[in-house]
Amino acid sequence: MSLLPASEVAAIAEKVSDLTTRTHLQEWYGMDKRKQTQDELKAIVDKGDMDELKNRLCKRLAFGTAGLRGNMGAGFNRMNDVVVLQTSQGLCTYVLKSLGDMAKERGVVIGLDGRHNSQRYAHVTAAVFLSKGFKVYLYLKTVATPMVAYATKARHASCGVMVTASHNPKIDNGYKVYGDNGAQIIPPVDEHISECIMANLNQWEGVDQLLDANTGLLKDTSKIVDLYDESVGSYMTEIPKDLARKPEATAKSNLKIVYTAMHGVGYPFVSQIVEKFGFKNLIVVPQQRDPDPEFSTVSFPNPEEKGALDLAMALADKEGSPMVIANDPDADRFAAAEKTKDGKWHIFHGDELGILFGAYQFQAFKEKGLPASSMLFICSAVSSRMLKKLAETEGCRFEDTMTGFKWMANKSMEVRNKEQFEHLLAYEEALGYQLSEKVADKDGVSASGVWVEMACELYAQGKTVHDKLDELRKKYGYFVTNNAYFLCYDPPTFKAIFDEFRNNGQYKWQLGKFKVTAIRDVTVGYDSTKPDKKCTFPLTATSQMVTLTFENGATLTARTSGTEPKLKWYSEMSSSDPAKARVELQEVVDAVIKDIFQPEKYGLKKP
Repeated sequence: MSLLPASEVAAIAEKVSDLTTRTHLQEWYGMDKRKQTQDELKAIVDKGDMDELKNRLCKRLAFGTAGLRGNMGAGFNRMNDVVVLQTSQGLCTYVLKSLGDMAKERGVVIGLDGRHNSQRYAHVTAAVFLSKGFKVYLYLKTVATPMVAYATKARHASCGVMVTASHNPKIDNGYKVYGDNGAQIIPPVDEHISECIMANLNQWEGVDQLLDANTGLLKDTSKIVDLYDESVGSYMTEIPKDLARKPEATAKSNLKIVYTAMHGVGYPFVSQIVEKFGFKNLIVVPQQRDPDPEFSTVSFPNPEEKGALDLAMALADKEGSPMVIANDPDADRFAAAEKTKDGKWHIFHGDELGILFGAYQFQAFKEKGLPASSMLFICSAVSSRMLKKLAETEGCRFEDTMTGFKWMANKSMEVRNKEQFEHLLAYEEALGYQLSEKVADKDGVSASGVWVEMACELYAQGKTVHDKLDELRKKYGYFVTNNAYFLCYDPPTFKAIFDEFRNNGQYKWQLGKFKVTAIRDVTVGYDSTKPDKKCTFPLTATSQMVTLTFENGATLTARTSGTEPKLKWYSEMSSSDPAKARVELQEVVDAVIKDIFQPEKYGLKKP
């Protein structure tokens, strides 16, 4: 690991005619010490692909509330050692400005998943903080993302960093940031960190001396504190205290459940947590048990994607198990499937899991003697209203937030800091569930423990999870959903689509045969239902999010993804006739696609 000689950089730069691109190329080679990325950029120059070169050098990988996430490779618009170093310097500067020198003693928690380069990026991050005298808590082994959120909060650290791209494809990696409260950062913190990054692009003195020139890893790990055993041990004690109610009964269950870690980091943590809950019959998919950065057996390492659970369901069939549970590769999401009475597998969608967790938590806390009026439920605006119906019916507190656990976790803390409420569940339909306030983020590990306990209880009563879901629908109503997305790799196109619908404030109030009765446009801060027409959600000017309410009772939220090239929609109707509602909801979605999304005009692609 060393800089290219100046003569070689000059020879490469000569081939680049655009002055701005050439300047950024020279800046890049003035910092990049890794031969792999040096050669990668040189190959692009030699090929003469100036558009690709500009994309990599003249743009920066944007830092936002999700931190960083993108393709790994050479250039300022990719995930690599240089960008991670610059980001860490910016984060370190922000923390010192915000908390002062006390931040150094409180320290930083750093974790890593099993992806390509995750260990390197974590060690670069550690070196930056060490160079400024911080106490650094670095997991030296791969770790589930919830462990970093847990440790950041439990230790009251100044911040946390998890190197992961969650369920993204293998070419991606990311850099997730937690604030000193253990939750993901929210605006304007991301903007302040971004400003600090831009003010600290040049490498600090003292960082290089801490990193091995050949491996890019810390030369001396005695300078850090390895949190793994202590933190995981603490988690495995504290979370069951909160959530495991019937370990003795669970231990008697004959139910067999198949688990897949999806080539990620979840297995060591899920196998421990289910044991703490009393469960002894976990069968693990061997091909997907251990971290594999190639994700060899799946096209996409996301439990939501078609085919992702095929190996697990095949093993369940072989073992005579009626149930499969899964995590995504960093184990912050949770998925489940159950064999129905007709012998087919049903993969629960996120909202079904949400109401099942919500109802189970309500039952458990009610059995503890907790009054319903002190129970808190939270879900995001794109999730089903069924949880809200449960809360209203039972007399619990319900809060609605923007999309993302950064909003839900912070809202939970905000409510509980003002009043005496018990956090029961925060969830999002994209398989994210926070069941304990001790982890201020979605947590697929604790969700696995609660799920196996719930399943064992139901099967002991002669019921399936589907039976329970049917009971809940009869009690709280049938909520039919239609959620999907289009792909688009040109971000300005998303803005153009939504701006056409806004029409400078003259929104479309008729879509096909369906009348729109309310519009909430979070991007511009408009809400037609409020007397002052102002949305109560925080503005999201850098992303797009609009919610439509129709005269027939249907709702549809359209939003752009913060981490993927997707235009997503989430729609729902509540009805006593679910079959009829599905047909009508599809018609609503078709009208929105035709009149707002206009896929042919804007070049949107189906997945």
